[in-house]
Amino acid sequence: MPERDDLAQQLHQELLRQAPEFDMRSSLPGKVSALVVRHQRVRMTLAILGAAAVIAAVAIPLSSLRSAPLGHRITPATSPTSSTTPTTSPTPPTGASTPYACDSLDLWSTPVGSAVSTAATLGRVTATLTGTRETTPSQDPALAQPELSIALAQGATFSEPVVPPDQANVVIPWSMAPSPTGAANSDALCLADFPGESLPVVVIGLETGGAHCCTVVRAITVSTTGLGPVVADDVGNPGASLGPDGSHALIVTADNAFAYAFASYAESSMPVKVLQFDHGTFDDVTTQHPDLVTKDASTWWDVFDQNTGKGLGALAAWVADECLLGQGTSAWTTVNELQAQGQLSGLAGWPTGAAYVQALKSFLALHGYCSS
Repeated sequence: MPERDDLAQQLHQELLRQAPEFDMRSSLPGKVSALVVRHQRVRMTLAILGAAAVIAAVAIPLSSLRSAPLGHRITPATSPTSSTTPTTSPTPPTGASTPYACDSLDLWSTPVGSAVSTAATLGRVTATLTGTRETTPSQDPALAQPELSIALAQGATFSEPVVPPDQANVVIPWSMAPSPTGAANSDALCLADFPGESLPVVVIGLETGGAHCCTVVRAITVSTTGLGPVVADDVGNPGASLGPDGSHALIVTADNAFAYAFASYAESSMPVKVLQFDHGTFDDVTTQHPDLVTKDASTWWDVFDQNTGKGLGALAAWVADECLLGQGTSAWTTVNELQAQGQLSGLAGWPTGAAYVQALKSFLALHGYCSS
């Protein structure tokens, strides 16, 4: 439907016009802290296009609708920005190609019923995804009878069907590329170089459908004798994006545990989470990338500071980031100052004031960020 595609593009451009800092074409460190916001916006657009009746339930990020911030008039005990870049910063490899490659299929622009074939090549491996374009009842573009095929430079080929995630009954591709070529349902098939693997790993992004949930990241190892088992990580509401870390790839997402923890979904903020696929498992390596955490902390402090009375979800994400950076003591000092000034107000039905502080301390301790 050309009209639908045009409207989606117009909405996408309007979002970038209102908040250009969230343009995913920027560098990885510059866009990581905005990853959650981007995918919430994408899902909001899809829901508006699919069913006007659910607009009230669509997740809209805090910073996308605020034009006249009041501010909390307090400076955090620790600076939310850093002028140095740690040696662990994800950087493109020097003198080598990017350690991942993704396809360029845009299902939104593919007519329903059309045969689909899209491929990605990295090193000696070419991955091809085939199927037939279909549409779900919620108007998500999907693939019927999807098949994954792998061809090695030596001539060996392998294939297997792509089955839906446990939470869905259809395969809805979801972007894994740092700079998608189209809408969210593009660039879902990737190959990535991960530690401990001699050949690139197949990475597939899938969506379970709905206004804002859920994204599933799949990894399938490749060898000269065949394909390994499918390893899946349900990252929840936030999306996920591949990025370079020297000669290897990493996956940038956010911590879904923060959704609904201290505010409604629309007012929730989720701190950055960095994953590495290593020897068959997704490992949390967020603390190895303090530059990304620093950038993320700065973003959430700004969101909190600009949203008086509705920013406690962002403050929770900021404290989590500060704890990962080893600045937990000073972060709690800032929180206590805010409480003393009566600035920990929030939405009805969610903890505020002293109750918020206690709930946040318990929550961050439970999830391994910091103790009280």
